[in-house]
Amino acid sequence: MSTVQCDIIKDLLPLYVDNVCSEASRKMVEAHLAECGNCREELENILRELQIPGDAAGNNRSDGNVIKGISTIWNRSKTKAFMKGAVITALSCTVIVLGYVGLFHWNITAVPTDVIQITDVSKLADGRIAYHVQFTDGYDLNEVRFDSDENGNFYLTPYRPVVKEKPIMDGGLSNMYYTLAEFEKHVYQEKHGNDKEITALYFGTRTDNILVWKKGMELPAASEKVEALLDGKE
Repeated sequence: MSTVQCDIIKDLLPLYVDNVCSEASRKMVEAHLAECGNCREELENILRELQIPGDAAGNNRSDGNVIKGISTIWNRSKTKAFMKGAVITALSCTVIVLGYVGLFHWNITAVPTDVIQITDVSKLADGRIAYHVQFTDGYDLNEVRFDSDENGNFYLTPYRPVVKEKPIMDGGLSNMYYTLAEFEKHVYQEKHGNDKEITALYFGTRTDNILVWKKGMELPAASEKVEALLDGKE
């Protein structure tokens, strides 16, 4: 074999192993490998560096079909690597999306009471307890959850995402009147029994809260403005 032809084949071997050469080049490489031990050794070195299994070439390494088989194994490994990369990419994107949603949309942070102001606690004409809640830190409130215990304590716990947002309008959960009405009583009795009643109302968590009302507490009558605002609103 001429040195020039071997040099050409060796230049083509990476393309041949990667299966990106033309059909004519592939046939030329395989015909040359069938006759040239030096180039076959070069091919084996390339495949060894790629950690292709040694038995993939079989017993007769000069056979053209065996060379095709080795190339097929390499292509399969490339496919596996591509699939692995695709899975890793998909998982990374999922983590990023979930991280974004968790930071900006999941309400997982209870708001501390040092930024909560409870005022104008009063009694409506229909017997409901009314009170105004104002958040003084200037950020919006996303959710209020109910909690209670069997001792008659009822908690309204405010939650936000980790990343807080400014309210888009004046009002909403961060600046409005709340009431203790039939709905809250129903929620409490569903959990603790129909013979149980709410005897104390707190805004916050069980360990960090503001007492809004307690059974036996004397409350003033709600103003006409509050009565009109909460007329018929449960």
